[in-house]
Amino acid sequence: MMADDPNTNLVPASRGHLPANLEPPTPEQEVRAGQARAAMRDEIDDDETPAPRVPANANAAAILALEHVSLAFDHPILDDISFRANKGETVVVVGESGTGKSTILKLILRLLSPDRGRVLVKGEDIGQLTYEEALAMRQSMGMVFQGGALFDSLTVFDNVAYPLYEHTKLDDDAVEARVREVLQYVDLDPEHVMWLKPAALSGGMQKRVGVARGLAADPEIMLYDEPTSGLDPLTTATVTNLIIKLQRELGVTSIVVTHDIRSAFRMASKVALLSERTIAFFGTPEEMTASDDPYIQRFLGGY
Repeated sequence: MMADDPNTNLVPASRGHLPANLEPPTPEQEVRAGQARAAMRDEIDDDETPAPRVPANANAAAILALEHVSLAFDHPILDDISFRANKGETVVVVGESGTGKSTILKLILRLLSPDRGRVLVKGEDIGQLTYEEALAMRQSMGMVFQGGALFDSLTVFDNVAYPLYEHTKLDDDAVEARVREVLQYVDLDPEHVMWLKPAALSGGMQKRVGVARGLAADPEIMLYDEPTSGLDPLTTATVTNLIIKLQRELGVTSIVVTHDIRSAFRMASKVALLSERTIAFFGTPEEMTASDDPYIQRFLGGY
């Protein structure tokens, strides 16, 4: 079960010190960082389709929470990571390469187990579940992999239908109806794409097929690993709008790992910034752009 106060001992919204290997920014860098933050604030304010902000409720039960999670292999990967996602929130995890962003998704799916701490999904510590219980819990999640990760030898229909045949008892007619429904939801014409192989689709269409596959079993939670990686700006906007649409219309709770700060700020209810194996910031995009923390200034100044 969830702890009585899931916010107890969570990291503060920002960190007042620099990582040991980071020099203080020069005056010129501070100016550029300020200009970048101002531009981001303008973009957030002017965007016609920002993600809806879910009202904060400290007493609400989190759909997903990491509590003081640490993990190491040959060297430490994550150290005392804590954050939560309430129902309908989109939490975007950002940070420099190699900071453990995708590792967080593997912990949520229980492909990895933490050395310390807990990963809670719908109030249950997934580390305490049996293998069969963990598999059942995983059915409440949809996963969109980096690059789409579609089966090249299967048609779009078979790719999207795969989780339905694997994890439900729907008959063929019901499966086809559901495949058509989710393809239409991600703005793909079933009649045009269902019987094509992934190689016949553009990169953006492949991403949308990946989202459709993740949605097929009607999950409460969606996990995305670099959903806009390698896409042109227009297709990036399309995929970003789709993630916002899932939050607005279906109330899906999402965890998104990305390097794309502009897309992150458009879709995020909350942003979790990883640095030095821990959370350097957790809060709204507006709070992040307004922060005077030197590391956050330096991080945003690169965009």
